[in-house]
Amino acid sequence: MIKIKAKIKLYSGENKRKYPFINGYKPLFLFIEELKTSGRITLFIQEEFIPGEQEVVEISFLNTKYLGQDFKVGKCIKFHESMEPLGEGERIEIL
Repeated sequence: MIKIKAKIKLYSGENKRKYPFINGYKPLFLFIEELKTSGRITLFIQEEFIPGEQEVVEISFLNTKYLGQDFKVGKCIKFHESMEPLGEGERIEIL
């Protein structure tokens, strides 16, 4: 297992997620083109993450095999629900 700290933003607007997610949410993350892996988001500040907000969170990944060779601080994170992109962020620390 590997954990990171990241600043993420949940997209808002038309055809985007309308409802907040709660602590422990498990979207799909894209690190290697066409290959997604699940990760668990832990919220530090609040109990809900509302579309349009940005926050620093912790993300846990069980399988490091799908994180790619370029898994470094400062790199972009994109997360999805099914095929739809939910948001993006930046890795700020590998724990």
